[in-house]
Amino acid sequence: MTYKYFFGSDNRSIPYLNTLLENYDSIKVVTTEPRNTGRGRKILNNPVEDYCRKNNVECSYFSNSKYYNDMDFGICVSFGSIFSNDFLSKHPSIFNIHLSILPNLVGPSPVETTILNGDTLFGYTIFKIINEVDKGPILFKNQIDIVNNYSSNVYQELSEDFKINFNSIDFNSSLKDQVGEVTRSYKFTKNDYLISKEDTLTNAKNKIKAFDVLGPAFIRYDSKIIKIHKYTENNSNFTYELKDGLLYLDEITPEGKKRMKANDYMRGLK
Repeated sequence: MTYKYFFGSDNRSIPYLNTLLENYDSIKVVTTEPRNTGRGRKILNNPVEDYCRKNNVECSYFSNSKYYNDMDFGICVSFGSIFSNDFLSKHPSIFNIHLSILPNLVGPSPVETTILNGDTLFGYTIFKIINEVDKGPILFKNQIDIVNNYSSNVYQELSEDFKINFNSIDFNSSLKDQVGEVTRSYKFTKNDYLISKEDTLTNAKNKIKAFDVLGPAFIRYDSKIIKIHKYTENNSNFTYELKDGLLYLDEITPEGKKRMKANDYMRGLK
């Protein structure tokens, strides 16, 4: 008996795994081993392992030394390990779901880069994984316009589109080479999440939307870090002056406090 394999390790993987589980009876999930995380360096399972335990789905830890001789094909989404060349030579039918229309925005953060560029046109590409990163031949791709382009909503909309189109995707069909100019997405650090007074309103709003999942974006206010989850156009008592106008904050997490409405925070300061 052969199985469909799923490789994933974070929250963005789970909607795609769920679609596979709804359509296939024979699924095996491969994820990364628990790691030390947080200030206390606690050993925690990743979200995919937790999801599998909760839903009684078979799950094992990845190693490049393993050989899955019962694999029909594999699907990889937001997986925290890199396949070695030797592993790929033994498992030639693994497909990655990349959240852009390749070869546009190869690399780690196509959704966030698209938002920072001020675009609302997103997409995803299913391609065969080869030795070169994000350069494999394409099985399927689709593009959709997402006006509410907070990254959390974009991730949800793309996974829902995959679910809608899933039954029309034949993983044994012929593949097409990537065509077009290669552009690259950015690799971010925490410093990129900072909104400073030198930012424009447009740049600040794009940062808040782009780093909704990875971040969030933040400001330094009265020597404290204020994380910003959402902004509003005018209905807020908490404003932050930028290069070309005022940013109205809506939902925030002040340093040392829980997430709250910005207006509630300002009332507490009085």
